[in-house]
Amino acid sequence: MVVSLIEAQKLNEYYQRTELFATTIIHIVGLGCLSAFIITMLFNINRFHIFPLITWQFGIFFASQQIFPIFSNYVPKWRCSPDEEFAKNCSAYLHCRSEVEFDQIYFHSAAMEFDWICGWSSYWATFFSQLQFAGVLIGTFTCGSLSDNFGRKPVALGAMTMGITASLLSAVSPTWQFLLVTRFFVGLAVGGTLVVVCTFVMESILAEQRMALRAFINWGVARLLMTVICYFFNDWRSASIACALFASPAILVIAFVLPESPTWLHYQGKLEEMRESEKRQAKIAGVEYVEVSHAPIVAKQGFKNIVRDIKLFKRISVLWLMWFVASFCGYAIDLNSSNISGDLFLNQVIFSILIAGSKIVIVTFDTLSEHFSRRFLHQFSQFVAIVCFLILTLLVFADYDGTWILVVNVIGTVFIEMSWDACYLCGVEVMPTAMRASTMGSCSLIARIGAIMAPVLAYMNAHWPPSAYLTVVLLGSLNLFVSYRGLVETKGINLDHVHIEEEEDAQRDPQEVVKMLSTNETKEPSKA
Repeated sequence: MVVSLIEAQKLNEYYQRTELFATTIIHIVGLGCLSAFIITMLFNINRFHIFPLITWQFGIFFASQQIFPIFSNYVPKWRCSPDEEFAKNCSAYLHCRSEVEFDQIYFHSAAMEFDWICGWSSYWATFFSQLQFAGVLIGTFTCGSLSDNFGRKPVALGAMTMGITASLLSAVSPTWQFLLVTRFFVGLAVGGTLVVVCTFVMESILAEQRMALRAFINWGVARLLMTVICYFFNDWRSASIACALFASPAILVIAFVLPESPTWLHYQGKLEEMRESEKRQAKIAGVEYVEVSHAPIVAKQGFKNIVRDIKLFKRISVLWLMWFVASFCGYAIDLNSSNISGDLFLNQVIFSILIAGSKIVIVTFDTLSEHFSRRFLHQFSQFVAIVCFLILTLLVFADYDGTWILVVNVIGTVFIEMSWDACYLCGVEVMPTAMRASTMGSCSLIARIGAIMAPVLAYMNAHWPPSAYLTVVLLGSLNLFVSYRGLVETKGINLDHVHIEEEEDAQRDPQEVVKMLSTNETKEPSKA
């Protein structure tokens, strides 16, 4: 009878959480529709453009599986006896002769289920993240190459399908070994999503809509959605299933709505198929098809061409450091955020909302202020992050565990995210057109290496709490110095002009070239 009452209570709680989840999703969808209406009015969006934008929101939500370890590796504080305070004391955990009592359990994680808490077994939680990031690295190159040869649509569809299937399989893992294997394939699919789905979407929307995409459909929104799902499905197995199902509409849109990228078809010389794709886009948009002329295909130049030119190599070296520091520090702080005192979900909601809001602020300032330069964006963001994490280092070293840890952490994390925006913008704008693909590919590689290393920093933090924050301060200081000395200003540069001027003036100083490009754009507005 008692067992039946307990089961009935659990079932009732499940139905209540499900009902609340459905209500929350309806509100989120409602806000999303309102945002979509605003974007439609401001950024010349027609019916067709809505589909690639929706696809990217689901795609970036799936890509947020990279930070699912915030929840899957979550471990609350514990104690061995009632007269002790709750703390993360591994000595007490390993030598406890009675049953360990945990503090309030916000989320039932894989780390708790498989006992990845203390001792050597705790490294499996770190390896869980590293293996997934290794999958992202391999998926980035594999899927990127496949999409260049076989098309954006089939590879994007394959990557999303594989990722959602692997996520569902991970939820029913009988052993931790099987779980690690499935999460590796989730990482492979995330790598494909970040490269192929992103490229597919970017090639399907207008240039002026790309800023709207970064402002309203971003990492902060995806992180908020994941937090909401993990709140209502508060164990790692059911949360994995819910996240997979929530991302699945992207498969339907890619399979049945979006045509192949006209840009890719043009690059392949399939002009008839390109026109058919453009006609389908126009039909979905409800507008009359008008044939447009396309720019000549620019031959790509490989990595060797960058290394041979000392000026270009200096530029890309600055970019590599920027991307590595942003990735390493960003993921390390994200994975460590579950250790902050307080409500796990409330903390993550605060992180998510402020990150999402910061993207809108950046786009607003970038649009309205001519003086909001790329150098200022990166260096100011990096400086504020350094100050924040220096304060955190001192607070943690002094054994402070209050509200200010969360406040300063959130501010620092938001500015690391803002430095990410500078990395992407500079990566696209600094290098000539023919070398842009090789540049972004190498920067992505460096960022993935930083991501693979980041979980180790979170693991070290369990042994010496200030280590993560102090490392961010040291790497950030180096990054700020190199950025100040070597980052070229590129705001307002026409990307086609970067190619033309670099071809003609390869021996000029990078700063002079940028000044000349800005002058050319002023003189020749018709080419902008």
